[in-house]
Amino acid sequence: MKKYDLLFIHPTTHIKTPNSHIEDAVTYVVMPMGTMALADLLDREGYNVRIFHTGIEQICDRTFQVKNLLKKYDSSLVGIDLHWYVHSYDALRIADLVKQFSNAQVVLGGFTASFFAKEILSNFESVDAVIQGDAEVPLLKLLEDRNSFEKIPNLMYRDGKSLKQSNRKYIADKCDLDRLNFSNFNLLSNFNEYRKSISQFGDLDPSGYKAKLKTQGWLCIGRGCSVNCSYCGGGKNAFNIHSGRRTPILRSKEKVVEDLVRLEEEKISCVYIDFDPFPEKRGYYHDLFSLIRKEKIDISTNFLLWSPSNRAFIQDFKRTFNPLYTTISLSPESGSEKVRRKNKGFYFNNKELFSWLNKVKKERIPIQLYFTSGLSGETEKSFEDTINLGKKVVEDYPIVSISCMPILLEPASLRFLYPKKYGISLKLRNFMDFYNHFKALEKGSQVSTRLGYRTNYLSEHQIIELSQRFRKIISSKLYDKWQKVFFGN
Repeated sequence: MKKYDLLFIHPTTHIKTPNSHIEDAVTYVVMPMGTMALADLLDREGYNVRIFHTGIEQICDRTFQVKNLLKKYDSSLVGIDLHWYVHSYDALRIADLVKQFSNAQVVLGGFTASFFAKEILSNFESVDAVIQGDAEVPLLKLLEDRNSFEKIPNLMYRDGKSLKQSNRKYIADKCDLDRLNFSNFNLLSNFNEYRKSISQFGDLDPSGYKAKLKTQGWLCIGRGCSVNCSYCGGGKNAFNIHSGRRTPILRSKEKVVEDLVRLEEEKISCVYIDFDPFPEKRGYYHDLFSLIRKEKIDISTNFLLWSPSNRAFIQDFKRTFNPLYTTISLSPESGSEKVRRKNKGFYFNNKELFSWLNKVKKERIPIQLYFTSGLSGETEKSFEDTINLGKKVVEDYPIVSISCMPILLEPASLRFLYPKKYGISLKLRNFMDFYNHFKALEKGSQVSTRLGYRTNYLSEHQIIELSQRFRKIISSKLYDKWQKVFFGN
């Protein structure tokens, strides 16, 4: 039995669909970037660590079971990331298995675990502690001394039958972030399969003929947020609650480029960048792009802007990245300016949106636009503005994709915290609600809600139907457009 100081185990979401050729779908396979950085930090400090992604292990071997992993490897500490709420059930299922098949202590971390720490520890004896917020120093301290929880920053833990909270606080600063390496893929079991699967659906579909040409990685630019979108569990207010962070921080451009070099060496063809907290200060990106060109890094990117940019940014962006898979994404969310203003942290009107689209069109960069249904203040009538905006975009601009999906309920978002203010009724109100919801999905049982809420104006069914209507109309528009392009009719 091989010994480790710490095993990182990443949960996944299983959805069982009776009478389907894919009975057990493994979804939401993307792992938080921080897990890789934490493992590398501990490795450089001399600890023996390993990351196992349970979904990838199952994709590689359908007979894979967590209990067999625990029988094969011996570790006195197991870290389970519970970052995204979609892993609520599987993370705790794994924690139970750890206690059943090993003597390891179990520590959870991530946004969801941080926000629901007290409820998790109160309901699950298999969890010994939760790191709330940044975990770099807490994990190091925990490995140094696992018998003095009160000395570990950011730690909530069980002491007998009572819960205690460490009075020590750690918030990573820029220097801490620059010491991290987010691309030591040697520490992740079956990394080759992971880099292929994260650009696909990631299920257990036996259809082996699926082309898997694109390999995707995630690039860490910084940490935190400067605004509050009503629906986001990672906004400024949420970061303050679960991490104590009030202001976003940026990694040094040199460290970001180091990660890009390693990503290119690992045959990652496209990197995903979703960090734009200072739209008025995009000089950071101009400097970064210049450094990428200087290092002659040949890689594509999917860059998610948080608000429209000027043409100089678009031109600089175009000069920097391989065009093969490169796109710029923007999320107007709604075609109604009134609804957008109520929900978006960075507001822009439709005139500004079309001005930006014209700039991108001139530079011939593919775009992805994201819309949604179920926003606060949205009605069936105001959603017509979203459909009309989508139709105009499709008619006037070349695009890669334009999508519309119902907005989901995220813990720690403003809508979750203040539902009355944002005009919604919650159907998932606490951690156990999320846990039981995803447990039902894994077991193939009927669930009482799909979105976790309804609004003052729209039922769940109406919210879902609006997105379906958008997709049907836009798909028809796109079909007509390409008919004219190829056949002239």
